[in-house]
Amino acid sequence: MSVDLLKGVPVVGAVVNLAVAGAAAATLVFALAASPLYGARTYKLKRIKIRNNVAGNCWIQFGTGVAAAFVNSIPPLYSLNNLNQDFAEGDLPTVIFTATMTAFPATLPGGGSVDVQVEVEEIG
Repeated sequence: MSVDLLKGVPVVGAVVNLAVAGAAAATLVFALAASPLYGARTYKLKRIKIRNNVAGNCWIQFGTGVAAAFVNSIPPLYSLNNLNQDFAEGDLPTVIFTATMTAFPATLPGGGSVDVQVEVEEIG
């Protein structure tokens, strides 16, 4: 019998509205939980849901930090105009986060905003 040490607790984040483009406007999409017993938790990305309310297609960047301190954690995702998109675990690279996740749209053609929801698995 084997034990999966990376099996954790699934957690669904809130729906977050990304209304401003650019790294300086990177918005918190999933907060890193802290445990009084274990300290900071780590988590693995399981699913990203995107609703594009923009008048055009746009790239969404996911990572950690804000402005000049922003670091991409996964390749940018291309969001199509007026569509709901669901990127599941098989569509995303396996990344273990040790910091709070932020995101921003690279551009917002024609105004509007993008809604994002992240599902993760807390593993440590």
